[in-house]
Amino acid sequence: MNKNTTNNAIWMCAGGLLGLLIVMALAGMVLLFLWPSGNAGKSSAVRASEGELKAAAPLEAETQIKSEIQIAGSGTVSSQEDTGEEEKLTSDYIIPDSDSKLLTDADIEGLSARELNYAKNEIYARHGRMFDSAELKEYFESKSWYSGVYSASEFDEMSSSILNETEKKNAEFLKEAENELEPGGYKLDQ
Repeated sequence: MNKNTTNNAIWMCAGGLLGLLIVMALAGMVLLFLWPSGNAGKSSAVRASEGELKAAAPLEAETQIKSEIQIAGSGTVSSQEDTGEEEKLTSDYIIPDSDSKLLTDADIEGLSARELNYAKNEIYARHGRMFDSAELKEYFESKSWYSGVYSASEFDEMSSSILNETEKKNAEFLKEAENELEPGGYKLDQ
């Protein structure tokens, strides 16, 4: 045998051993993950994961309660005090992106006529519209982002130049959806 053949044989053996060690390490890791599940095998581990996911998913009733709290309360639904400012502001809105995204039926699914009315007025409130309605005034003044600048009549005169096209279309869409749920729209201050 010449020197090159011997070197090649040594490298091939070393490569084979390294490959065998990698396979054994992977097999050991798989066993470590499966070992705690006992004799029941992989299916019980999967069932446990599905159960954990179901337990973590919010119930429909919890989602409805959260929505009602957002409308009636301060708007901050988070129970953690260290929530980022941006997240607080986002949770302070009924529809956070109604100023930048055309809304669809899916975006308003499950909203009441009252919530649709508030969402429509939220578009105006973002631009500083003040409200004559005591109900809307109280609601928007509870929001951290709201600052009333224009009287209702001033805003109505300038709204075409203040609102962008997306906001105009969304306000009309929300008004139509509100009227579908409650002919004549939600009655404020009642």
